[in-house]
Amino acid sequence: MSENIHKWLIDGEQSIITEEVTEIVSEFTGTDFEKIVSIIDWMNKNLKRCNDQDKVLKIFATRDISKVLKEMLSTGCHDDALIFTTFCRAVGVPAKYVVGINKLDPKNRGHCVVEIYLHGRWILVDQSRGSVFLEPSRSEFYRMNYIVGKGLDSWDVGIKSFKFWEEKSKKIIELISKI
Repeated sequence: MSENIHKWLIDGEQSIITEEVTEIVSEFTGTDFEKIVSIIDWMNKNLKRCNDQDKVLKIFATRDISKVLKEMLSTGCHDDALIFTTFCRAVGVPAKYVVGINKLDPKNRGHCVVEIYLHGRWILVDQSRGSVFLEPSRSEFYRMNYIVGKGLDSWDVGIKSFKFWEEKSKKIIELISKI
């Protein structure tokens, strides 16, 4: 693995591999792909969805992995990508947290996915939709979104709350309007 790939195995400020994370992922065995499937299965089995929109907006991007796991409550793709990215790194699979803003409705929509390094290549996993794309640039995510950023987690990309997301998306919308 090149040094650049190793960057995607380290902890982010929001995605620290804690003892709790290590304990959870210790159950995921097999090939790296089998571990990835186990992570998604674990997420589907253990996470509750927050259906209270006011609460979603209040806690969006404010929690680190420990808080998300303590509450076992996902606000959606953001928290799903945080858990998936952290768990991937904990099992030794390099992972990038990727944020996009919808090309057709940039004022109201965004999505978060994860790119993982398997078998010498980056592949895209849309952990919220259970999709895997061997060629990220040909995925629905890349077709439907402008890339806001890639990082260790959302805090690394500069999104620490819904307000940060609104500010970042406004800047992107301004840039898009100039094209």
